[in-house]
Amino acid sequence: MGSLLFKTETAKQRFRQVLRALDSIAAKDQLAFLTTQRVSRESGISDGVLFRHFASKDVMVESWIDQRAQQLRLLLEAMPGGRSGLMYVVQQLLKEQSLLSFLCCQPVDTPYLRQQLDASRAQFYRVMLLRIELLSSAPVGVAPEVLTDHLVQKIYRAWNPANTGRDRQKELLMSQLPWESIDKNKDMFPDRDVLQRLALNDSGFVFDPLNGRSFSANDVGLYVLRFLQQSDDVKALMVSVSRDFDVKAADAQRDVTEFSGQLRKLLA
Repeated sequence: MGSLLFKTETAKQRFRQVLRALDSIAAKDQLAFLTTQRVSRESGISDGVLFRHFASKDVMVESWIDQRAQQLRLLLEAMPGGRSGLMYVVQQLLKEQSLLSFLCCQPVDTPYLRQQLDASRAQFYRVMLLRIELLSSAPVGVAPEVLTDHLVQKIYRAWNPANTGRDRQKELLMSQLPWESIDKNKDMFPDRDVLQRLALNDSGFVFDPLNGRSFSANDVGLYVLRFLQQSDDVKALMVSVSRDFDVKAADAQRDVTEFSGQLRKLLA
């Protein structure tokens, strides 16, 4: 629907109002619970008028997906090479809330719409992965997939309306790629106060008393968590893992980075 033709200026205005309404709903991560009444309320357009322009709620969402997917494609096509290209895309996403929500919000429950949304997100991931594979300044020994996951998770945390630290995440992403902060420590893992509240069991059982979540960690994961409860020096952590588990420095960095990505998903 990239070349929509509107019969009247009013129809075009109604279309824009609906897109902005869906942007607003997605920004609150409530697209999965969408109702026509909610669109009507957010857009200021009555149900009757809405259905004169859109045959159904799904048609509204499909129009939104089409428009935002096209916008995302244009952004990726304009992406310069190298690190500057990655930073360009990240910065543009952080400045454009509608695109950020398009990439990060919970999807709708209509299967074909979910597939369209997932396809666009998968394309974004593939493009970012390809660019990271070609990046000469990427950390040595860390798989591009790990770095891409790391970047996507950081973008999500900078958007997530439930994340009280998202402004800080956004500020960091505006100036550096996530793995560039490893030597500056702190930003690779969740905040230290989050890690310190975790209850750890020698068997690898990890429990977060604040939200009731639990998960299991292997020996390396448990070692990392205990280290980070005492210190936020990630560089020292890499050295310690390499020494105490008798692995190469590159392997230690890879394992710790992979674990940090898993941890962010579990504690997001």
